Amino acid sequence: MGRYNILLAGVGGQGLLTLGTIIGNAAILSGVNVTIAETHGLSQRGGSLVVHIRLGEGESPLIPKGAAHLIIGLEALETARYIEYANKNSTIIMNEFLWPPPLSKTPSIKDIIENIRKNAKLYVVDANSIALKETGLIVTANTVILGYALAVEPELKKIIDVNAVEKALEKVFKGKALELNKKALYKGYEEGLKNTL
Repeated sequence: MGRYNILLAGVGGQGLLTLGTIIGNAAILSGVNVTIAETHGLSQRGGSLVVHIRLGEGESPLIPKGAAHLIIGLEALETARYIEYANKNSTIIMNEFLWPPPLSKTPSIKDIIENIRKNAKLYVVDANSIALKETGLIVTANTVILGYALAVEPELKKIIDVNAVEKALEKVFKGKALELNKKALYKGYEEGLKNTL
């Protein structure tokens, strides 16, 4: 297979590094080579965070601009910030969540959605609300949005399916956290199946 590129964007504390680990483990369990690289600012304090995941054979860990097949954005402004990695064939799955930075004018989420839709195929999912409703923990929004992505992005599903991701969760979580994340994964998947374009 050629390389399949996934860019994860959001802010520190949203579980992007955990999400990258889950996808990486799912790829390994599926017999697929994976490279993961992260770049971040003050990520523990809500700063910008981006994770590059490249599935398949290749050298460079960083995705070239315009070469992302899939962008998963856990925060709207950060999703918009990294739109340069998308092309007209990219799929973007964005959490309907806006964390405005202090002391600056912020576009509305509606404006962000309209601008992103001009550049790529966009799905918007309220992963935070789904996570809270299903598990009571907003931190499971990352697993919700991954489940959603597996349902709506057929190329991703060919490489790592929902069963591989469930096994990957078992490498990352234990006990109650594992059960809650499995619940979040399958709820996200179910929501995605309802919204395939």
